[in-house]
Order: sequence, then C-alpha cells, then structure tokens
Amino acid sequence: MSKTAIIALLAELNDADGMIFARIRDEMPAALRDTEVLPPSVVLGALRAGDDAALFAIAGNLGLPRGALPELYTGPALPTLRALRSLAPGNPRAYTEATRGIRESMARHLGGSAPAWGRLLASLPTFAGPLSAAIEAAGAGEEAPGLRVPVELRVEFRHLLLLAPPACLAELLPALPPYIVRDLLRFGARVPDAVLADVIARATPAQCLALARARRTRPEVAGALLALADPATNAALYLNPRTGQAIRARIMASSTPLHPTLVERVCNDWASTIRLPALWSGDPLLVRAALLNREAMAITLPECLTIWQDKGIEGLRAHLRTLPPRGDGTRPRVFRSPRYRSLLLIALLRLYECAGARAALDLLDDLEPEPRLADRCRDLLTSPAADTELRAWIARSIGDPPLVRRLRRYVPAFEWPMLETSTPDWARIGRAHRRSAFPPRALALLAEQDGCPDELRREIEFGPPSAQMSRCGPWPAPVQWWDPRSRRRGEAEFRIASDLAAGRLPIAEVLTGRRATLAAELLGLRETILPDTRTACELRDGFRELIDSQVEPADRAAFAAVALRLLPHFEGSLAELVTTAAGAARG
Repeated sequence: MSKTAIIALLAELNDADGMIFARIRDEMPAALRDTEVLPPSVVLGALRAGDDAALFAIAGNLGLPRGALPELYTGPALPTLRALRSLAPGNPRAYTEATRGIRESMARHLGGSAPAWGRLLASLPTFAGPLSAAIEAAGAGEEAPGLRVPVELRVEFRHLLLLAPPACLAELLPALPPYIVRDLLRFGARVPDAVLADVIARATPAQCLALARARRTRPEVAGALLALADPATNAALYLNPRTGQAIRARIMASSTPLHPTLVERVCNDWASTIRLPALWSGDPLLVRAALLNREAMAITLPECLTIWQDKGIEGLRAHLRTLPPRGDGTRPRVFRSPRYRSLLLIALLRLYECAGARAALDLLDDLEPEPRLADRCRDLLTSPAADTELRAWIARSIGDPPLVRRLRRYVPAFEWPMLETSTPDWARIGRAHRRSAFPPRALALLAEQDGCPDELRREIEFGPPSAQMSRCGPWPAPVQWWDPRSRRRGEAEFRIASDLAAGRLPIAEVLTGRRATLAAELLGLRETILPDTRTACELRDGFRELIDSQVEPADRAAFAAVALRLLPHFEGSLAELVTTAAGAARG
C-alpha cells in the first residue's frame, strides 16, 4: 500500500471544514508517518481538527517538534517566511514540504505581473494571515504600488522570487533592478539565456568575481563568465568547489592567460579535481603537476615540481616511496597515465601547440607508456603534419559517440567523461537518451554541465535515491542534501515518471491509463517531476474536472471517504476510481 498516494489523494479531496479528514482520522496517523509528501492542506486539516495523533505523526515525519507546525503553516506571512528560512539549512525536507504548493499558487495568482508582486511585497509586513493567503490576496488586488523593495525586505523578496516558477520569474525580470537579478543568479535562479548574457555583459569586474565565487550559481552562469576571457574571473571560477571538470578543462584550454593564483594552486594542491584539468593547459610544468603519482611520492607536490625542473625525472625517482610491486609485477612510477588514452593525446597535442614538439616528446619519455603507443606517438610528433594527425586521432577517440558509450557504462565518481569531452553536442546527447535512457548516475553528471537540456535535468530530480548521491536544494536549503523519505521505486514507476518529466507521456494518460496508486503519487509529486508549473496545474485541474463531472456537491464527503478506502487495493485507473467511488456515494 502506498501511503504517499493516500496522502496525495487526501490533499486533493479534503474540504475546508475538515469533514473528510474527520471521517478517516483513525487510518491517518500510520499514513502520515510514512508518506513521502505532506501537502500543506493535509497539515492544516490536522491542525484545524486538533488531532493529536495525526499531528505527532506529521511532526515525526518532518523531524520537527509539534509546536513548530502552527508557526510554519498558519502563522502570519512575514514571520512564516523567516521561520522557513531558518528551518531550511538544518531540515531541508521539512522546508520542502512546508513550501509545497506555493509555486503553484504563485503561478495561479501572481504570474509575472509586476503590480501583483508589488502588492505582495507591500502587504508582507502587516498581513496577518498565512503566506498562501497573502499570495492569493495580492493576486486579487487592483492597486499598483510599484515594485519597490525596501532594504529590510530584500532577503524575503529574494526568497519569494526563488520560490516562484521559472516562467513567472522570466516575465517579471524586466521589472526588477539589475542588482536583484544578479543576486538571483548568485543564489541559483534560472533565467533566460538572453537575460543572463545581458547581466554578465553589464556586470563590473567585482560583480563578475562575486558570481564566479558563488556556490549556488547554475552551470550556465559559469559558461557565460568564461566567455568574458578575464584571467581573474577564470581563476575564481576554476577554484570554486562547485565548478565541474568540463568548465575547468575549458579554462585551461582557452587562449586567456592563466592567473598566477590559479597556477600556484595547481602546483600546490594534490586534489585531482584541481590538477587533472591542467592536462589541457599546454604548459609542461602544469601537465607534470596533473600526472604526478601522489601515492608513489614521499615529498610534497611543490617539492616534486621543483626537483623535476632542476633534475628531471631521475631526480624524482630518488624520492619514490618503497612500495610493494603491483599485481602485474611493475613498480610504481613517478607519473601516472590518465584514465583515458585520449587525455594523453590531448596533453601531447596541447604541449605541441604551446611549447613545441620537444616538450611533447619529453612527456612521452617521462610517462613511459606501453611501447606500441609510445612509438606511434613519437612518429606522429616528428611528422610534418603532427598537429593535424593528432587532432584526427583525438577526434576518433572522443566526441559524442564515445561519450554516449561512456555514459551508458559505469560512470566513475570523478568526472572523467566530461574532462575528456568538455563541450558535448547536446542535440546528439538528447537523441541518444530518447532512443535509450541513460542510467541515473550519468543523468546526474550531465545535469551539472553548462548547456544541459532541461528535459535531462528534470528526469534526475525523480531518479532513484541510490543513484542521485544528493539533491541540489534551492536557497535557503543546503547546496546538497539527502532526502531520507524518497522511497525506492520500481523500474516501471521510474520510467513512467521520467516520461512524464520529459513530456513524453500525455497528462491525460496519467489519469486514465495508469494504476490509481501511481497516478495519485504523481499527483502529489507534480511540482517536482512535471516539466513546468502550467503542466502541474493541468494535471490537478484534470483530476478535479473528473470529480466535478461525476460527483454532486452533497455527495463529496461520502465520495472522498470511499475513494480513499478503495485506493490501496484498486487495480484500475484514477478515472475508474472516481467513477466507482461516485457510484458508491450515490448508492
């Protein structure tokens, strides 16, 4: 039995007086304890009914003291917003559930109307009702106070804008001052490409540095900053712990000079995420820093590089650790070849272009690759058209077809595929995914890249928890967090949710062609998995139209009680459940 489906259906059927909740209150605590979603309407029903057992179950599910529920769900709008902001860093799940439905309410009542948002902002300090009521009242008002943001409400306004649907935010952006748009970018807002390009073009160097250092910006911001070709911005971007290997590789491969702080960090930090993109740099010292075998060396990275500059590889061999032979009988070497042969070819090509053939040949001597590969590389590097032939070899080794093959196999924790192919052909990646879906771990990797299509990003949001590693929470939730309540779904369920998220499954099919329990789950999770808020509203409106067409107002309470009791074992669709429960209520 799916507790999530029961609670999601209850949220859609419950009435303002709580009569439906009262009819089935004995069955509710067990469902409320284990459900994956806790829509605010269900929590409000329990608060209105004063049901201690249900409230304790809700508080236990969310990891909150029971006394915190009224403040989060029924308190005045502004204190509620501030309480939610305080709650999010320590309990992102409770924050997510408490704000469920706000995005849909904003889409229905505010949209991208600057006057409506101005009314909401003006009413926040004095509005005595809950936040949802403030949003509804702002949408119904007629005055146009202007979108002026007081200093004391800037954080709250940012919070509201980050809760808004992307489509509404995109409509509202022209009415916002530039500093607010930059602030939204810093905290991970999704904006149209044209707006992003305009904001980056108008930003001062200090503002670009702030964006490059921000930990919540979307990957597209990194791509736009990279286009500025500014060494200081590139260094801040490279050293940002949230920057992916593809962006770092593009920084190293660009014609923009490397900032001294970036060079110093690569030459002093053993972290592979910092060192390995230097394979694209074309600098003999940085390439050696990338390939040094950390486990084999008994001295620090700066000492290794200093000795290599003075005495070459022979000087470094004197500082190898005394380690037992490996499985193949060989001893550890000073330098370690990259995981993919194509990355070695890239390093050789970049050295050839930037430092000459001699530098590339010296790297081959230091690395000591297998004899056949070494001989072929030497022949290429000494030929008149070495760069052309190396590029052709690399093109055969990497690119999108090999990237697709790597993504379909095991994807390592380190982003080797994106380090190898730093600028994928997203159209081809999308076509390959539509032919045969990538595994969730590969989707999670693609979702972190600049230019990744939204359909791929949406699908990973509903992927199996075991494959997601973590969820990226919008501010003020943590940058990464685990959702302990996400249950393990079967392959069929995951495929249906993925098709729905990508827009491959019509909304009507959910209501009429899928089992009722799964359809009810998708109804409860619509904000997470559906392509946009409009589609989420379409699913909910379609379900309510089914009810309105078959259930008389006088029979609503009886219909809801019957539908909720039938749901766990009902084999038909949600539309068939409505028909069956409506007939029972009339009888």
